[in-house]
Amino acid sequence: MVQQRAVQLAGEAHTAICQWLNELGNLFLERLRYTGNLSDVHEAILVQQRGIRLTPNGHENMPGMLYNLGVSYLRRFEHTGDLSDVLEAISVKQRVVQLTPNDHEDLPLWLNGLGISLQRRFEYTGDLSDISEAITAQQRAVQLTPNGHARMLSRLNSLGNSFLRRFERTGDLSDLSEANIVLQRAVQLTPDGDADMPLRLNSLGVSFLLRFEHTRDPSDISEAISTLQRAVQLTPSGHADLPLRLNNLGNSFQYRFQHVRDLSDLSEAITSQQHAVQLTPDGHTDMPSWLNNLGNSFLYRFERTGDLSDITEAISAQQRAF
Repeated sequence: MVQQRAVQLAGEAHTAICQWLNELGNLFLERLRYTGNLSDVHEAILVQQRGIRLTPNGHENMPGMLYNLGVSYLRRFEHTGDLSDVLEAISVKQRVVQLTPNDHEDLPLWLNGLGISLQRRFEYTGDLSDISEAITAQQRAVQLTPNGHARMLSRLNSLGNSFLRRFERTGDLSDLSEANIVLQRAVQLTPDGDADMPLRLNSLGVSFLLRFEHTRDPSDISEAISTLQRAVQLTPSGHADLPLRLNNLGNSFQYRFQHVRDLSDLSEAITSQQHAVQLTPDGHTDMPSWLNNLGNSFLYRFERTGDLSDITEAISAQQRAF
């Protein structure tokens, strides 16, 4: 790697060594995206730590270098599940925010990144203070992001998902309402053809589905279905998230059947859930859940029609789930 060679040839006294080490760490992290090789993220952390040690306190590049190190820790946590890495990510990013003036153009980026790290730790530990701090950081990031900024959409989506995570833990409907408002705004601002539109539609559809579970408002389940249908339609074949989106769509049809008892909804649910199962590799962590959902749809149809083939399919799916 050319950047490695430059670092090896330069002494620690070289004026550009800190920046070169930071850039080398980012290159290792970029390669991780394509190789999945954990040695790349280990190397990224080592060279970024070295760059920070060589950077004088108060240097203008220190916050950015620290933030990149925090990103590397979070990436390693996502691959290994080692809690110490997400703790380091949060600690480093908190320091970045503390070092950054309120009018700095990168502060929203760093606040959002801190929020994502706190959200990841919440998902691991269930500590409500983490998701509350994540929401506070992400709200501030959105408030500081100018209208029309390229990153506004991803920040809205992150904030909406944090509200959803807290709602799922506490059942506080105000969080669900906030999630729905934020996620609708993200979808409305996303231009047609944007590659992230299916992701944002899926998040919005899930928020409508969760709200229906609590309100039983028919408009919520109709919105969930139409939004999730659009998410599925816009997701390319072979995309890693297609099974998840199909499962969510199937669940929405299943929920509407339970409310209005229209058999066509069950047929739609089974079609989507079967497709999700067919696209999911054996051993995938979500396979038991998706098989269970499919089995329930077949069971509901058997209870309505008495067709023995449906109870056979239900038993088969439930057996595979276990």
